[in-house]
Amino acid sequence: MTFNYFNIIKNDVITITGAGGKTSLLFFLAEKLSEYGKVLVTTTTKIYCPSEEKYESLIIGNNISTGKNKNITVAGSRIEDEKLHSLPYDEINNMRKNYDFVLIEGDGAKEKLLKEWNDYEPCIPEFSTKIIGVINMDILDLNISEENIHRFELLKEKFPKDINKKITSDFLQRYILSADYFKNSSKDSEKYLFFNGIDGENYLTKFQEAIKTAYKLSENSFLPKIFMGSLKEKMIYPFKKLDAVVMASGFSKRMGKNKLSLSYKGRTLLEATLEKISHISFNEVIICGREEWVESLADKYNFKYCYNSFADLGQSESIKLGTENSIGEGIAFFPGDQPLLAEDTILNLYYEFQKTNLITIPTVEEDRFSPVFFPEDKKVELLKLEGDTGGKAVIKKTPVINLVKFSSKEEFKDIDTIEDYLYILNNKK
Repeated sequence: MTFNYFNIIKNDVITITGAGGKTSLLFFLAEKLSEYGKVLVTTTTKIYCPSEEKYESLIIGNNISTGKNKNITVAGSRIEDEKLHSLPYDEINNMRKNYDFVLIEGDGAKEKLLKEWNDYEPCIPEFSTKIIGVINMDILDLNISEENIHRFELLKEKFPKDINKKITSDFLQRYILSADYFKNSSKDSEKYLFFNGIDGENYLTKFQEAIKTAYKLSENSFLPKIFMGSLKEKMIYPFKKLDAVVMASGFSKRMGKNKLSLSYKGRTLLEATLEKISHISFNEVIICGREEWVESLADKYNFKYCYNSFADLGQSESIKLGTENSIGEGIAFFPGDQPLLAEDTILNLYYEFQKTNLITIPTVEEDRFSPVFFPEDKKVELLKLEGDTGGKAVIKKTPVINLVKFSSKEEFKDIDTIEDYLYILNNKK
């Protein structure tokens, strides 16, 4: 079986908790898993009774109705007010031997995007093998108020100073660390947190806030594995910690001096690049350089500095040095001389890399540019590079890569000659 979501395997019992997409995730997973075996969908609380397009069989007590979706059985104790009510835990446990996968909605949120938990919530059977907590990024910038939060009175007790303020990634981090997504679950069950709602016109903002929150959680030893995506767009992907490597140890022979030290908007070309990178959440930013002023800049931004002892051997040495010092699950390589590169462009490439886990390259028409993002499984090949060819040798040997289209070449312009430098001075963004 090959299944990409939440490392689900046959005989798993998956209970979904939280708010902002639980039922959607329940039936999304049911649809996908039905290609691999028989799926039981049920609840330990109550959910809206699904339409016949969602199931093959609907079991309510001793009554069985036939639907239109193969390999999916939905079961509950009764239907009241269009809601399917829970089965007892022991009944679910008895039924599960007849199915390859069991999916349980184990929480209620009254269709609100965030919730606090009563003592008896969430309702997680001890035989659950996986627990998925759901949080929806549509909650960003909404008020911390009763309108948006289920069991608001309970949340108010926990976060009295935040009431009626806007929800930010800082609040989400504190909320998640104190949340009860996994309460009452077996210590042996696998735990996951799913950031839903990364879609719409402001998807990049929601993506940026999601990864910022994920890194903050990691710093606080948050153990559940994190997935991200959009159930509206039927897209789920694991969060991968990404390192940024800035290559700042070249000799700029065509310029006659180190081009990265040239002035641009009151700072050096290199600092213009580092400042943009500093606004985006990475696992770690690594600067590969060979001069003291470059090391000082790395210190200024609290980035890791690596001295390149073999800079004279070509660009590949910076790539290898950055790769050797990377502990992330992917690496984005940045030249230090792209001052026109927009933060949204970096974020867009970051987003595309997270979705695909493929080598990710910006393109305009038929031309390819930097920065280039490499998945973790390319580290061994990157460490074998020699000379001044950069990562092109690895890219050429890779049959499937992710080319991300952009409309203008201007922001990808690097500085190789005096003419290039004069051009960006006269075309400042």
